[in-house]
Amino acid sequence: MKEKFDKNSVLGMAFVAYRDFNDSNRFDTIDIHQAPNIHPVEAKIASQQATGGADLCEDVQGGLDKALKFSWKKDGSSRAAQILVWVGDCPRRTSFCHNGGSGWDSYLSGLPDVPLMIDLINEIKNRGIFLLLSDFTDYVKTMIENIEKIYIADKKQSQVKPVKLDQNDTSSLLKEITEQVNTIIASEFM
Repeated sequence: MKEKFDKNSVLGMAFVAYRDFNDSNRFDTIDIHQAPNIHPVEAKIASQQATGGADLCEDVQGGLDKALKFSWKKDGSSRAAQILVWVGDCPRRTSFCHNGGSGWDSYLSGLPDVPLMIDLINEIKNRGIFLLLSDFTDYVKTMIENIEKIYIADKKQSQVKPVKLDQNDTSSLLKEITEQVNTIIASEFM
């Protein structure tokens, strides 16, 4: 990707794994590392295992909150593309993200220790961070639609993109994300 654009560009990567609110290993994070030193991030991603979860919903809002607290760097003269990629198989808590009721969600009114989902999405949007959303399962459809509505209402729909993820070939995710990142950089910064 880097060869295709500005030779002085810098690639930074970070990672947040989030699980359910009551899980002992609720978050596993690593802050932004810059290429060529991204091996620690790759190792963190490779070490993940799906665990926990007493109900369908997961702590998406907690994961996004953690991601927003990373050391994102962008000053007024920067032409940096900041991109947050969300990959998940289950929605976050509250009816903003699902219509499954209490059978899906033990915390329908939201979680007590993280900002509201709408506030997190607005912060991502207002900071100019591009948001790529995977639709790994149909469970996240309502959440993705409601997130897209926030961007559309503010005429910033170019900042949010759905990313198709084939459950039978998860390796296709990297290809799809690479294409979306190339499109964002080409359309916004070239």
